[in-house]
Amino acid sequence: MLIFRITKETYLETYNGLGGSYQDGARWNLPGTPAMYFGLSAPIALLEMANYTVSPRMVPPDYRLGVYEVPDGAPIDRLEEVDWPINWFKYPYPDSTQKIGDQWIREANSFGLIVPSCAVSAGLGEILLVNPYHVEVRNLKLVDTRTDIFNPRAFPGV
Repeated sequence: MLIFRITKETYLETYNGLGGSYQDGARWNLPGTPAMYFGLSAPIALLEMANYTVSPRMVPPDYRLGVYEVPDGAPIDRLEEVDWPINWFKYPYPDSTQKIGDQWIREANSFGLIVPSCAVSAGLGEILLVNPYHVEVRNLKLVDTRTDIFNPRAFPGV
């Protein structure tokens, strides 16, 4: 299984979960809880990145799209739609989603948790919350790095 994330080139192979979501919290973790977020597809990773920049053309030049291979047999859970909090997509992040992610990370029973992405309405895209505490993280492998993150034809009016 391949997963994708956009980050500074320096951090492509840093798997400790101590980035921005650790410092500030994010949709599926509270501040101070290590977590890593990956798109289940490259387009979802790109759309997720669009939430943090005014324009795709303004992505810093040292950012890369990393393509990662999930270890064979790594246990992955899925948060089923019936278990999504009613306000899961709201911003600022609701504490309901942060508590779900924090509990899952603390339990450390699985490598990843598939959750809905807010980058596409109605949860039609998915991301993988990766637990840096899980033993399989040491087997996560960067298999490709892309510098051409966005197609130059995308968002021509921005």
